[in-house]
Amino acid sequence: MIIRFARHGQPAFGEILPGVNHELPPGDYVLSALGIEQAHYLGKHLKAEGFKGMIISSPYARTVETANAVAEECDLEFYLEPRLQEMRFYPEPPCPGMTADEIRSKFPRLAPDAELAWPWVTPGGVEELECVRKRVDAYVEELLANPPAQDILLVGHGASIQSLKWNFFARTGYTGKDNHNWNASLSRFDFKNGTVKMVELARYDFIPIEKVTSNKRLFGDPECV
Repeated sequence: MIIRFARHGQPAFGEILPGVNHELPPGDYVLSALGIEQAHYLGKHLKAEGFKGMIISSPYARTVETANAVAEECDLEFYLEPRLQEMRFYPEPPCPGMTADEIRSKFPRLAPDAELAWPWVTPGGVEELECVRKRVDAYVEELLANPPAQDILLVGHGASIQSLKWNFFARTGYTGKDNHNWNASLSRFDFKNGTVKMVELARYDFIPIEKVTSNKRLFGDPECV
């Protein structure tokens, strides 16, 4: 089984307040026009690689829109997994979250049998990164204990994608340089006979370099390189 995971495309922030951390936007944003392009570049790349597996997404709008674009390009459907959602970093919920029916009405590639318990937004107050790692680790344990027959693409956020990377770094013993999680960047790990092998790490070369972003930051920003 091949496990791939990708960050969502660039969100359409609208009137986000100055000083807000754009890496952790406080709402349920859809993709910007550029983010939609990035998601389709990701989908075209996966189609060229012959991807015909299962797409599983965080239920946030920016991730499901990314998953929907990839599914369109690959002629597939996608499913939902709340444990891939963004880290909760505000005392109050950043958004109520869409139900499965609401997602399906806006994103037609959601599988007819996809389920989503509601409310799905992480309960409680501010969530530490370690909490994200625990819920992502638990999901990976379930996934690898009963691996599906097809390959998998997981679509998440900066925190959940980084948690996936840390999980698989530990499984492979990788201690080298990490790569930034650019919007729509793609990692790949192959799982066979209980062994995990890293093949790609936060790859983004299928997107034109002038269209590579980290939410609102452009590639080449000294903060990102």
